[in-house]
Amino acid sequence: MTPIKNLVSSNRFQLIFFLLVLIAGSYLASVRYFIKDKSDFASFTDVDINHIKTSVISADVRSVEIDKREAKVELRIFLAEDLALNRRSDTPKEDLKLISYSSNEEFLFKAKQPIRKILITLPLVGTMTDYPFDTFQSTLGLGFFKKVSDLETIGIPLVLNMKSPIARYKLEFFEKTVEDFWVDRSTGNVDRLILVTRTKSNQFVSLFIMVLMFSIGLIIIILTTRILLYKKGIQVLELLFISILILVLPILRNSQPGIPMYGVLSDYLSYFWAIGLTTVSLLILVIYWHFSKKEH
Repeated sequence: MTPIKNLVSSNRFQLIFFLLVLIAGSYLASVRYFIKDKSDFASFTDVDINHIKTSVISADVRSVEIDKREAKVELRIFLAEDLALNRRSDTPKEDLKLISYSSNEEFLFKAKQPIRKILITLPLVGTMTDYPFDTFQSTLGLGFFKKVSDLETIGIPLVLNMKSPIARYKLEFFEKTVEDFWVDRSTGNVDRLILVTRTKSNQFVSLFIMVLMFSIGLIIIILTTRILLYKKGIQVLELLFISILILVLPILRNSQPGIPMYGVLSDYLSYFWAIGLTTVSLLILVIYWHFSKKEH
């Protein structure tokens, strides 16, 4: 029992045990966040879609491209009975027009011709400098009309349903009051404010890599200080290892999911410090190794 007790009480064993617990906890947390993000997608319904006399526009967010500052949204239109031909919700009995105010597009639907799915592009407003906590906003604005005369159109009552089954980015839809829902429904114009953020799983992975990079720089500067204080010897292989770390850190930094170019928040919190501390340590150790070699 004594050898086992000595092993358990040793500092080396406790350090290894702590690292294993830390790695296992990080792994379980990342899996938990991923599962939660995958199932937690945003959606909303303005009013009860079972109203027979109300046309419905269903909007599905298909992709979000932060680099291009745009989101792809697919629209499907289900017409009310008084607008549909032979009760077919996808075929109008008269000419209709849909206006996308967000993308500055107009779509004309001819009578007796089925309405196909429509893909529009929403511009995203925001900045990536706060990565991985950056946020973006967009507005989905639609107008649905039918022609009364050559110079006059009237709005078609409608409701808007929207969902976002995207795991990489989390979308939130700002709610409106019930009064605004009914105003939109009666005039044929709808607009919703959309907030785009990175998922918790993406943020967790980024934070894990940030902590890892900062720890590398901190450990290297601590070892350098210990060598200088106690006048320890240093080998060429140790200098080579630190040099390799300087080359590895940019690769580690770019492995963060969806990270933009240099200069974002995560760089100032971890990468710049890690690369700076490691480089300074290497220069100091090279100078120390050069003069200690001369003395011997």
